[in-house]
This record gives sequence, structure tokens and C-alpha cells, in this order.
Amino acid sequence: MGKRAYAEKLYKKFNFIYDLEKTEPENISAPGLILNLHYGVKNLLRKNINALEFFESRLEILRNSIIIGDEISGGVVPADKFERLWRDETGRVYKFLASEADIVDRIFAGLPLRLKG
Repeated sequence: MGKRAYAEKLYKKFNFIYDLEKTEPENISAPGLILNLHYGVKNLLRKNINALEFFESRLEILRNSIIIGDEISGGVVPADKFERLWRDETGRVYKFLASEADIVDRIFAGLPLRLKG
């Protein structure tokens, strides 16, 4: 089971779905299902926006949302400076959001693992 299917199974229906691979993080205006958070971080960094501060400032919307992102910190450290920054900043955002979340689940190989909540 994929991450989105898992979220939809648990929480049924979402009034808003934001896919940050296809839309800008600034478009998040109400709680909903937020997909591809890691791409949202990348888009903010390309605009020289501090991703952690951006998501901290939207905590009330995010607190009532389901947020899905891919793990991008495994494997070989990229030689490209921007790609390293993206990995590091995504990790910081994930750490912050996990600390604020009531529930944190990790999906690996289609298997859910409850980390918090």
C-alpha cells in the first residue's frame, strides 16, 4: 500500500489535496492532504525562501492536515551543493513537523509503522 492510499484508508476524504510536485507551497490555504512535501521544500529553496520558517508560519493549517513526503536522505551524498542543501532542509522540515504532529507513520515497502501517536 502506498502512502496516499494509506492516508485515504485511514482518513477517508479530503476537501483539499495539494501536490507540491505540481503546485507551489504558497497555495496551501486550508487543511487537507499535502503530497510530495520534499518537492515543496525544493521549490521554496529555489526561490531563496527559508523552508523551515515557511512551514512554521503555517503550522495551524498543517496541524490539521495529512502530510506525505518521501525520504530523500539515504544513499550517496550528492556532489551538487543545492541537492545537499535540499536534503538537509527537507530533513529539518520533517523533524519539525514530526515534533508538532500527533501521529507520525512511516510507510516502507508498503508496510505502515507507527512512530508517534
